[in-house]
Amino acid sequence: MTETPSRKTAPYQVLLMFAILIATIALGFFMMPSSQEERDRLLGELGTTNHGTLLKPAKEITALSLLDENGAPWEFKDQKSKWRMLIIPAAGGCDSDCEQLLYLSRQVHVRLAKHSNRLERAFVATEGLPGPALSKEIADNHPHIRVLHTSAANLAAWLEGSGSRAAEGVAEVVLVDTSGLAMMVYDKRHDGNDMLEDISHLLKYSPQ
Repeated sequence: MTETPSRKTAPYQVLLMFAILIATIALGFFMMPSSQEERDRLLGELGTTNHGTLLKPAKEITALSLLDENGAPWEFKDQKSKWRMLIIPAAGGCDSDCEQLLYLSRQVHVRLAKHSNRLERAFVATEGLPGPALSKEIADNHPHIRVLHTSAANLAAWLEGSGSRAAEGVAEVVLVDTSGLAMMVYDKRHDGNDMLEDISHLLKYSPQ
């Protein structure tokens, strides 16, 4: 008894599916920029620079010398591969602009839906750990956020000449890619839709 045409073609269909899957993964890796110039070009093509402010040059998160809540060094190499939103308060503490950015970043995280596990939020204090009132606010309304801290001097040096206004005392959200490069910054001039559109575009073209 001869095989039906559908049985004969089945192995080829499986091979074709594997080939498409492998090609898609490879394309994702090739599309990831390997230099600052390629990163700027990719962001420009995606149109994301219409919303967030592109940091030029991008900044290595390892140079920020972050500490965790216990005062131990927070090592980027030991973390899961994720995109990150660093919420940086205004000079003097988390003012109303900072609170708004905390809220917006949480809403963006939720609206990423099935992709939300690819993003982590971190509150970066610059004058020691948050005080009792802010700690309660974070615990009550932002239970999944990570709390880190560094010195104001470290932050200013890290963002110097990049286009960020955090060193001037402005509350900001800094977007960091999976390789640890801070690439985009948002402040009170941006809304949640601005952030969501940018991050959704970047996640779409990122293999991780």
